[in-house]
Amino acid sequence: MNIQGVNMQMMPDIWDSTPFMTSRSAVLGTLACCAVRQSPYTYPDNLAQGLAEFRNELLVEHFETSYVKLRKQIREMIDKCPMILDWNKPRKDEHTIVFCSRYGHPVPDYDFIDLDALARNVAQMVTLEAKYNKLHQ
Repeated sequence: MNIQGVNMQMMPDIWDSTPFMTSRSAVLGTLACCAVRQSPYTYPDNLAQGLAEFRNELLVEHFETSYVKLRKQIREMIDKCPMILDWNKPRKDEHTIVFCSRYGHPVPDYDFIDLDALARNVAQMVTLEAKYNKLHQ
């Protein structure tokens, strides 16, 4: 399978520990994208403030990293951002168990953003973009 020039059979090779260069704006933009995609609403509450908190944790403009290091670093920075940590809490917490299936989804007020998945998705997208760009320079 080939999606926009990326051979999907080669995907596991992308998540290795080979270093690559990325930027604060790439990580921050990807965090915003993934937060909006994972949000049960149009966008998470306090999105701008959460991104500002995250930006304050990521001090360097350009840096070398790997997928494994980046995923860990993103999760550690998320844990220091109270606005982002709030995305992991449902607006209504009266229910401890919510049923959902492929045909039905939980009511948005009982849903939340999985922060581990958020960190993984951001790291994967940044890694894929950096390695794709390196291949096609």
